[in-house]
Formats: sequence, C-alpha cells, structure tokens
Amino acid sequence: MKLKHKLPNSIPILIGFSLLLIGVAEITALWSLTKAILPIIGESPSAIKVQPETKAAIFSPQLYWLKINNNQIQLVPITTYTASSSTELALKNSLVQLLGQSPNSQLTTTIPKSTRLLDLQLTKEGIYVDLSQEFSQGGGSSSMIYRVAQVLYTVTSINPQASVFLSIEGQPINENYPLGGEGLLLDYPLTRQQFARDFLGE
Repeated sequence: MKLKHKLPNSIPILIGFSLLLIGVAEITALWSLTKAILPIIGESPSAIKVQPETKAAIFSPQLYWLKINNNQIQLVPITTYTASSSTELALKNSLVQLLGQSPNSQLTTTIPKSTRLLDLQLTKEGIYVDLSQEFSQGGGSSSMIYRVAQVLYTVTSINPQASVFLSIEGQPINENYPLGGEGLLLDYPLTRQQFARDFLGE
C-alpha cells in the first residue's frame, strides 16, 4: 500500500508569496536602473551640468637670445613647445621664460634678470606688451636695442608680421618717454622689418 501525503494548505500560499516578492524586487531594480539612465521628467537640459573639456593646442614659439660671434651680436632663436589654450597664453609663457636666465653658457641676454612681464594682450591692432621698470635700467644703447629686439622677435615668433606696442609700467616708449639713459625712441606700430631697418642695419 502506498501512502499519499497531502501538502498542507499553507504551502501553496507561501510559494505564491515568494514569487510575489521576487517580482517586486525585479521591478524595484528595473526602476532604479531606469532612474540612473534617464533624466528626471520635466528637468530642463540646462540643469544637466556637463564639465567642458579643456582644449589645448601645441604652439612652438621661439625665444630669442644673444650670441657674440666675431665681435658681433647675433639674435639666436631657440624653439620651444608649449600646450596652451590660446596664442596669447603661449606668447605670455614664452616671454616669461625669456625674462629668466639664458639656457646655456654660449647664449646671453641684455634684459635685466629682475624684469617682469606685467601684461600681454593680443588684439586686432597687434601685440601689447607691458614690462616692469627694470627693463629700462642699466646698459648703453646697444644693450637697449638688443633687449627690445629679444622681446620683439620672441612675441612675433608665431606671427612674424605682427605689430608690437611696447610699454614700461603702462607708459609707451616714445619721444616723451625714451628707453633708458641713452634715450632709445620707438615708432609704432613696431615690426620686425621696421626695427631691423632702423636699428640692426638690415
């Protein structure tokens, strides 16, 4: 004789309740995933903040140092590579580097080491450079000419045709405010071609 056991009446209820719990858990997980992917309904696109990517380009400005060769002063360009967000920032970085010490014992500079870059702006008219008072101190006429040449050629190394407006502590160098004790006068706009013709004999 085979014995037959009847399942208690409570077991089907327990099984059904367990299946209900599993279904609720799956629906909750699906809802959480949906909220993580989709924005809140009614939220404007401007409310969703996106961090902008920093865009940097590689510039290769040249720093102009001085070298004595056969008792003659020569301008020597040294190419540098810098990642900057704009041409203006690349020129600022190159000029700050120029105002430091020369890169090796064979090259030199007539720019006083304490000279600081106060401002550099790139505009439609040209490149405006403002230097500290130390730039106008010490040295004779040759020293003044070549320190101006170093700054001029460095800030126009990316665009050799650019015009430059040079000032000391906000005061443009002109007939009312000559550079140094030798009284170097500059005509604006200052360009490589004009400066080479007037002061470098080229």
